[in-house]
Amino acid sequence: MMKTLNFVLLVLISLVNFSCEKNEVDDATSLKWTMYTTKDGLANNNIHAIAIDASDDIWIGTDYGVSKFDGANWTNYTAFGGSQVLAITIDKEGVKWFGTNGEGIVSLNGTNWNYYKNDEGFLNCNVSNIITSIAIDPIGNKWFGTISGVAKYDGVNWTSYSTNDGLIDNLVASIEIDKQGNKWFGTNGGVSKFADNNWSNYSYHADNTNGIAGNGVMSIVTDKKGNMWFGTWGGLSEFDGVNWTRHGTETEWLVANSPILSANMDTKGNLWFGSNGWGISVFDGVKWTTYTKVNGLDIDPVRAIAIDSKGNKWFGTSTGLLKLTDDN
Repeated sequence: MMKTLNFVLLVLISLVNFSCEKNEVDDATSLKWTMYTTKDGLANNNIHAIAIDASDDIWIGTDYGVSKFDGANWTNYTAFGGSQVLAITIDKEGVKWFGTNGEGIVSLNGTNWNYYKNDEGFLNCNVSNIITSIAIDPIGNKWFGTISGVAKYDGVNWTSYSTNDGLIDNLVASIEIDKQGNKWFGTNGGVSKFADNNWSNYSYHADNTNGIAGNGVMSIVTDKKGNMWFGTWGGLSEFDGVNWTRHGTETEWLVANSPILSANMDTKGNLWFGSNGWGISVFDGVKWTTYTKVNGLDIDPVRAIAIDSKGNKWFGTSTGLLKLTDDN
């Protein structure tokens, strides 16, 4: 029971917001970090989600609505019933999809807002209005992770999936679509893969040193080789389709004991991970580099990572929006 409660807290927790001045920090490797907060125009400092559109505008889900940042100007949207915005995805038509903490799904198409709740728009789809994650598959279906299962929307029809269908656990925190179009769901009970209407489930076992590092799966990313990486309550695991590798040695100290809340891959194939206690780590395929408070970054926890067309990295933290400028 305590493990479940901890997992729910990581998914939904509303941390105290700290107000700080915008600042730039040059760490030991001379990287340029910039922090944006409410003093700059951000709607709220406690960030849960980030997405970047085709114009490189940054969309940020916070404890109180959404902010859009074009690099100079801020626009704030509060059309979410005062709810936290926990997930954001943008489809190929440019429609923004927002997952909220209690108000269901909200979409923005140009200037038109649409609202979907399980007592209104979720036709025959019995899932929660707490939307933790969103992904879009190659044919345009929208997949929504909730605290009571998964919902799929094909533009007309809604379909729900739960443990009754084969999902390993109904509390879903993360979704990833792999290069073959398979759907991976990170849950409180491990990982479910949905491929060709078949389910494959993977969970943590204390005596399995090569398996997934923990059952609370907060983030998923696919690397350039097609391997799946799972950020869990117990650290980080890599899966090549056959073999599992747990990352957490002394040289990979970020992932040793910290929940991994966010993950993404940049255009160079580097994997970026945000943690709940140790900062940010990047893996270039050979070595790990970690940035923490030692480098002057007040960034705990890091719930979201996005990368723009210029290679700049954007991190959603509990204290604001952090940008790492790519000068290469």
